[in-house]
Amino acid sequence: MNRLYTGEFRIAKVDRPAAYSSAGLSYDTKFNLRSVIELPFNDVYFNVPQHAPHGQNPKLGTLHPSMVRIAASAHASIRS
Repeated sequence: MNRLYTGEFRIAKVDRPAAYSSAGLSYDTKFNLRSVIELPFNDVYFNVPQHAPHGQNPKLGTLHPSMVRIAASAHASIRS
């Protein structure tokens, strides 16, 4: 989680609490834009975590406005 490579960005609870909450994450998460795939919305990929911070249903999160420039920068880095 601490090392970011070209095309990656992370959303961590301690670094950006508002972005973490908006994303609906249960764990600090690193996103790799070099390898993008579409995942089926099922229990294999979107199971409710043991401690269930958002209740018993998975939460579909959004990218917080504070992360837009960071995600755009990660995306631009893979094009150069």
